[in-house]
Amino acid sequence: MLRRKRKDLGGIPTASMSDVAFLLLVFFLSTTKFDIKKGLGIVLPAASDGTQKKVKLKDENLTKIWIDQDGNITMKSGDVERAVPMIELQKIINKIVTENPDMVISLKTDRKSKYQYMVKALDKLQAAGAEKISLSTN
Repeated sequence: MLRRKRKDLGGIPTASMSDVAFLLLVFFLSTTKFDIKKGLGIVLPAASDGTQKKVKLKDENLTKIWIDQDGNITMKSGDVERAVPMIELQKIINKIVTENPDMVISLKTDRKSKYQYMVKALDKLQAAGAEKISLSTN
């Protein structure tokens, strides 16, 4: 009796599959551009240990700037509160800081405000020569 040889119906060769996967991984990792996020260039003060006493600022040494959710700026210096356009902010702050070098600028933004409004205002304050800036959200 003659036996018939059973033919292998074939299969997928998997010997080189790991090589191909490794080459694809190397290719995609070497050609991908990773987005590098830039932060704000701010020099922060040293952390307090809690033993330092709190400093109370005089009203004449404090200027409050408020940015609402639409990007409108309101500035309060002493008892005077007024709306200020973003274009004039640098000129006004420069005048205030020149007159009083101890002036502290408190920049507050609404929680729903866009991040770019705060960054633009902070850039204007730094360009005006304000070195004492307080940042917060409301």
